[in-house]
Amino acid sequence: MEGGVQAAYKQDIESAPDPAARRRELEDRMENYRSPLRTAEAFGIEEIIDPRDTRPLLCDWVELAYRITTTQTSPKKRTIRN
Repeated sequence: MEGGVQAAYKQDIESAPDPAARRRELEDRMENYRSPLRTAEAFGIEEIIDPRDTRPLLCDWVELAYRITTTQTSPKKRTIRN
């Protein structure tokens, strides 16, 4: 976030009497929006996956999807007409 605040508020920070204090003030204000829990709540998301659990959950999902799609998308039998 630090680089983003510096880039977005460059003129504001540079024109402040104490640029370092102004940058910290802006970073502290933006910190409230950094939380994934707040963001999820704002968008109505009910569950957040811990990043450490992402890979196992995705592997389970792919395995389940593979089993389901192989039964639903198998080749159709063709009848040969002479």
